[in-house]
Amino acid sequence: MKVSLPHVQNRRYLTGIDWMIGALDDMSYRATGGGNSFQVVLELKGVFDDDRFKRETEAFVRQFPALGGYSERDWTGAPYWKMPSPAKFAPLVLEFSRIEAHTLSVALEQSANTRFPNGSIHLALRVFHITETRHVLAAQFDHRLFDATGAEAFLDLFHRWLTGEDCRTRIDAISLKEPAHLRDWMQKFEAGKQLIRMIRKFTETKLCVLARPAPLVGRRIKFAVIEFDAVESRAIAERASREAGFLMFLPYALAVSLEALAPAFARHGAEGDDFVVSVSVDLRTPDTAPAQLFFNHLSFLFFQIPKAQIGDRPRVLSLLRSQMYEQVKSGFPKALYESSMLMRLAPLPLLSRGILRPLRGEFASLGFTCVGKSGYPFDRFGGAELVNLIHMPLVPVPPGLGFFINQFGSKMNAVLAYVDGMLDDEDIQKFREAVRRLL
Repeated sequence: MKVSLPHVQNRRYLTGIDWMIGALDDMSYRATGGGNSFQVVLELKGVFDDDRFKRETEAFVRQFPALGGYSERDWTGAPYWKMPSPAKFAPLVLEFSRIEAHTLSVALEQSANTRFPNGSIHLALRVFHITETRHVLAAQFDHRLFDATGAEAFLDLFHRWLTGEDCRTRIDAISLKEPAHLRDWMQKFEAGKQLIRMIRKFTETKLCVLARPAPLVGRRIKFAVIEFDAVESRAIAERASREAGFLMFLPYALAVSLEALAPAFARHGAEGDDFVVSVSVDLRTPDTAPAQLFFNHLSFLFFQIPKAQIGDRPRVLSLLRSQMYEQVKSGFPKALYESSMLMRLAPLPLLSRGILRPLRGEFASLGFTCVGKSGYPFDRFGGAELVNLIHMPLVPVPPGLGFFINQFGSKMNAVLAYVDGMLDDEDIQKFREAVRRLL
């Protein structure tokens, strides 16, 4: 099918994945009143000048009109990101506060769960001063405009700006153009068939999910953060290589997370035969990454693991490796990326409901993300020492449960995100202990 519809050449059209992320945001908003944003936490040590930070931040964000944009449709129905004029550009939440050390976790949870004031603000920076030399920057990103890798690239560029580096070449290299993808229809339909086959496979057995509390509206996402020092992190990497194989950290970490979470599923009487896990994968290459700071350059893998096999680590690892190999070999992530282009004609509320219909109302047992090596290469942020960098994402609802691993320098961090009420204090304590013991 060679039909190609005309479009505006210089616009940033939204891809199917961008539209799917928007649908997940709509889905979560309808479920809890929250959205699909995520927070990157920077633990800082040293002097922090609020006035200078405010001044430099406002100057920096004005370099990016996309930060004040919002989605529109053109005459073909293709959605695009409408950019404001610089004169009307004020796309930022910037707050400073002093808190006690023991209230930090509550402050970060509240910050992560705070919805952006309106549809044209996609970035919030909140600085928490604990002592004169200890500070935490909570950078909240709208997932419709950033993915995890893009957020780290944004912070990388922000650090360079704060240190006085001439960033114009790097800023000019960022692409704010994307074609409308209104061609190659047969390729997109064939990719859609591959996606349908995967969905049918998942509907052959009953999905194992944790019950979500009712009512859901107004409930926050809570976080259990587990930090590993350099020695612990190195030991984890060595065990992953030994048990799962070279460059097989993702299946290893996923096997461990399922093993650590399975007791909570059993304790709460979760029915179903199989765990299905959605795993986001970055589609950037070293050549394209500098231009792809904004929007979502990712796709997904899906893993199906029989509940009865959880705990048999070698068998689970073998299953995960073979499923990952099969999906990569068949080009499933690319097929999902292509077939999702067809979903853009559906309004977000309709798409958010439609995603769940073939899956009997459930998206997955949990979401899993392994950011891997950090895209933020510095041990400082501005003029302060950067002690750690941690991702705290709001998991979409459903499933309302997600496990996330990131690496910063020689350290690893693991974060469990869940809807308040899905797990209790005993579940979290046992999960923490299991992750440290198993990972």
